[in-house]
Parts: sequence; C-alpha cells; structure tokens
Amino acid sequence: MLFMSIVPIILTIVPVMIYQIVMLLCKRKSTSAHYVWTYILMIYIWLVISVTGIGSIWDIISKGGLVASFQQANVSFIPFQSEGIFTYCMNVIMLLPLGFLLPYIWKNFRTPFKVSLTGFLFSAFIEFTQLPTNRLADIDDLIMNTLGAILGYIIWKMIGKYFFNKKEEKRTISLGKYEPAIYISLACICNFLLYNWTWFLTNA
Repeated sequence: MLFMSIVPIILTIVPVMIYQIVMLLCKRKSTSAHYVWTYILMIYIWLVISVTGIGSIWDIISKGGLVASFQQANVSFIPFQSEGIFTYCMNVIMLLPLGFLLPYIWKNFRTPFKVSLTGFLFSAFIEFTQLPTNRLADIDDLIMNTLGAILGYIIWKMIGKYFFNKKEEKRTISLGKYEPAIYISLACICNFLLYNWTWFLTNA
C-alpha cells in the first residue's frame, strides 16, 4: 500500500533524473540552481497528478478498451455548466504555478503562447486520463486550467522579473530547447502507462 502511494512521485521524478544523466553523458549539463527549480516543478506536477486522480492504461483495459471507456465516460462538452464559483477558482489556481514556473526557469518559455499551450495540453492529458475513472471530464476544467496557466504567466510578467530575479543566469541554463516539455511529457506518459501496473498482475 505504501509502495503504491509513492509510485506516482517515482514515475514523475525518476524519468527526469534519467534524462539528465543522459544529457550529462552527452556533455550537456546545467547548474545546481537550475536542477533545484526543475525538481520543484516536477514535485508540483506530481501533486497535480495526485490531486486530480488520473487514470492509466490499465483502467482503460479494465473498461474494455478505449472505445468502451469513451462510451462509459462521464463527459461534459458544454462550457460553463459547472456549479459554484469555487470549482472554477480551484481549476484556475491549480495550473497557476505552472504558468509562473515555466518562464521563471526557462527563457525560451517566456511567451504567452508556449505557456498557454503547455497548460492546455497538460490539462487535456488530465481530462483524457479521467475518462475511464468515472470522474467528470469537463471542458470547463480545460478552459479554467488554461486560464490559470495564462494568469501564472501574467503574474511572472508583472513581478517575477523584479522580485524573484536572483541568480537568473544560473537558474535558466537549460539542457535543451524543449526541456520542460520533455519533463512534463515523461511524467504524464510514465504515470499513464505504468501506474496501477499491479492491475495486470492480479488479473492475469
């Protein structure tokens, strides 16, 4: 039970470590400040994955496949049908740190388009993986999450460059042009494909 509770953080952090080791072997390295902020971002990604209760490929298999999962899913395609302002606010707040951290750590992610697209795709992944879990996959969540990422970017634009600017040059030394996209993609893919892997063993 304890092992399964820490599996998501293992699947989120370890792929990043492996990628960084590969980069070191390829003579690509960064600074300690950059690595620290990278893992702060990944711990945040892990928290989002844990809080949202994403499903996995094993949940889709248990539902009878992708088509069956869509047929049985609880989906809302009509925007602004959620009840209560609290739900909207929480979905905005959830991805606000992502919108702040991306431009804070990576100079090439200091555009609203890249930040909003990353937030949109991350939110879309969460909604997709919730299809086989009987949780509501809601277009409102997608809209508010993306808005939250944009708001996080705006906050960084307003205060990040002035009040959190210490050691910026060291903090923003990247391992590659698509580094944050690779990290988030690895976390999403590994959690989707490997989490709840014990389902396969117990139902074999």
